[in-house]
Amino acid sequence: MAKKEIIEDVVKFDNIIYVGDLVETKFGACKIKKIELMPEPRHWSKCGINVNKMFTSMIDYCIIDLDNRHFVYGDEIERIG
Repeated sequence: MAKKEIIEDVVKFDNIIYVGDLVETKFGACKIKKIELMPEPRHWSKCGINVNKMFTSMIDYCIIDLDNRHFVYGDEIERIG
């Protein structure tokens, strides 16, 4: 079973990436503002389904908006902490 942690009355699992998580990117450390699930990895358009969390095993299928107004593909992030 996945390790879990309780933060602010919310149970967070270590195999799920959440909006608000701190991640390391090519732009430095950033918080996730938005996650969009795409039909395939590195899909060419930003026309996905908005989600609040995503399994780490499926993060390659996502485009992630950051708090510094950039976006990255799911395979370009590493969760901090």
